[in-house]
Amino acid sequence: MPKIRKWLRKRRYQPSFAIENRAPTAVAVSARSQFDTIDAPTQLVPYDENLLERSRTQWQFGDWESLANLNRDTLQHHPDRAKLALLAAAGQLQVGNVTEARQLIRQAKDWGISKRHLSQILIAGVHNSIGRAAAIGNQQQRALQHFHSALATGTPGSEARLLAQARISHQYQQLGLPPVAIGSLATAIPASGHSIPLIPQGYPSVTPTFLKRESD
Repeated sequence: MPKIRKWLRKRRYQPSFAIENRAPTAVAVSARSQFDTIDAPTQLVPYDENLLERSRTQWQFGDWESLANLNRDTLQHHPDRAKLALLAAAGQLQVGNVTEARQLIRQAKDWGISKRHLSQILIAGVHNSIGRAAAIGNQQQRALQHFHSALATGTPGSEARLLAQARISHQYQQLGLPPVAIGSLATAIPASGHSIPLIPQGYPSVTPTFLKRESD
């Protein structure tokens, strides 16, 4: 017995609870480190909550300059960035910046814009361009029909007749043409209120190359 006691005194004794206490501490530190990494607050970038609604109104009025001035860096962190990029592209097309418009369309597609929405806005833009050309050519009835069709195509289900007067007034003002009488709009728009076809009856039904390339 004396030998055993002597051997025990010489041996370093470490109680089991001391060993057990070390392991959980290490695990806790490791787990805390992992959660700190996962739950670390990401940098929140403020965005304009009214930007989409304001841009839609600008599109309805045909305020292409304002849409073309939408900053791509501003759109980057917006929850509705795909729709905004498409509206910005519509503005760029109307002011003649085709290259910039293509880049914005590709960006909108990368951000998840639907093919249907993409086609609606692009076709509406074609209607608007035809309307402007007809207005310059003094073809008032044709111009009014295409301006109305632009709205009926781009925002189906909306009160296109009510919005058309604002669009027409803004387009004629941009072109430096005298304003159109409100009564002219009632006679120009089809009774159904639907949009008119882009291609007149009797012409081959061919989708414009630009629309084919960008809406696929």
